[in-house]
This record gives sequence, structure tokens and C-alpha cells, in this order.
Amino acid sequence: MYFKLSGIVGAIAILLSSGSAFTGGVGAAIAEGVGVVIDQDGQRYITVGHDKLGNSVALDTESIKGTTYKLYGMYGDGIFETTFDASCTESRLFRNRIAIYGSEGQLLEEDKEKGEIPFVANSSPGKGMQIVCQKIGASGW
Repeated sequence: MYFKLSGIVGAIAILLSSGSAFTGGVGAAIAEGVGVVIDQDGQRYITVGHDKLGNSVALDTESIKGTTYKLYGMYGDGIFETTFDASCTESRLFRNRIAIYGSEGQLLEEDKEKGEIPFVANSSPGKGMQIVCQKIGASGW
């Protein structure tokens, strides 16, 4: 199932599902806009992909709740945050929310429309799903 998105949020959704995104310096932006808390392994953000310019898309390991997780990347002067829910047993992936935050951390745009996106193993959402499914011990991951 595919759904219509508009503007910047739509572009981010399309690029994330195809394996790339507009990002750059994601670590610094996340540290400034969201705040960094390190997990027990010493790494809160794990790079799960890159855009065509080589900029990172990061999985927030602290955001993982069951099979729900968040990816972050740079968008202009701010960051985008995309929330996904994985169905590990069915190898299905669902986008729950996309938000764009300005350089001061203020919410600029939000899309809460939910829908299934294709699971692409080498995309940023796909790599995030693999980490999440392994973390919960799902069979086959």
C-alpha cells in the first residue's frame, strides 16, 4: 500500500524507502536539537545508511520500544525524524510519522499519516529494522 505525501515530508519518505536521504552532520544536529544520552554500549546513534553525498542517517537506539524505532538525518539547517514500526515475523515495515525540526529544535512540519512501505534490506529503514528484529530475538533475523 502506498499513500500520497506532500512537500518536504513526502520527499523524505520516498528517499528513505529507496535507501537514501538528505542528511549531513547528523551527529552534531542531534546532539544540539535532541540531546544525547549514551546507551550501555557507548553508542546511542548507529549509522544505518548514507545519502548520495555520503552523509549519515542514524538509528536512535534509545528510541527502540519493542519493534518501533526512529531514524534521524539532516534536512537543510534542521533534522528529520521518521518513526517506523516493524513486523519482524512478516518482514513488513510501516512508517508512523515524519517530523522536521528547525536548527533550534522547533517542530516545522509533521506528517502522522501511517502506511506500509516496502522492506528494502539495504535501505536505512531496512537496516534499522534488521537491528530492531535482532535486538528482540525475532526468528530469522
